[in-house]
Amino acid sequence: MSAYITLMTPMTDEECLLEALAELGFDRSKVEVHATPVQLVGFAGDRRQRTANLVIRRQHVGSMSNDIGFLATATGYHAIVSDYDRAHHGQGWLAQLGARYQEHWNAKRERLAAEERRRLEAERQRVVEAQRAAIHERARKLFYRVEETRDGETIRLALVKRTY
Repeated sequence: MSAYITLMTPMTDEECLLEALAELGFDRSKVEVHATPVQLVGFAGDRRQRTANLVIRRQHVGSMSNDIGFLATATGYHAIVSDYDRAHHGQGWLAQLGARYQEHWNAKRERLAAEERRRLEAERQRVVEAQRAAIHERARKLFYRVEETRDGETIRLALVKRTY
C-alpha cells in the first residue's frame, strides 16, 4: 500500500485548477468535483483514509496507480499524491500544474477587472444621463431652454431664459 503525501499549493480557485488540470490531460470528464471531501481509493480498490474535493480516479492516472486528490482548505488546495504516483505526478508535475493555473488565474483576473470596468462605466453613464434628464426636467418647469453641446465625454448644458 502506497502512503499518500500532502503537498501545499497556492491554488485557491477551483475553476482555474480544473482548467489547468485539463491542459495536463485530465479534462472535466476525468476529474470528480465534490462539495464535501470523499475518500480516495488505492490501486487495489481499497478505500483510503485521505479525502479530497477534486479527485482524479486511479484509472485515469495510470495502471497500478492510486487516486490523486486535491483537498480544498482555507489557504488553497492541498494536492494528495501517493508515493507510487509521485514519480509522474510529483513536484515537477505540480510545478507545471502551478504554471498553467497561474496563467488561467491571471486571465480570469484580467477578465473580471475588464467586466468591473465595464460595469462601472455603465453605472457612470446611467448617473450622467439621470442627472442630465433631471436638469432638463427642472429647466422645463422653470421655463428655461437647455442648450446642450457635447465634446467627447464632456456634456455642457447652458440654461437660457427668454426675457422680453
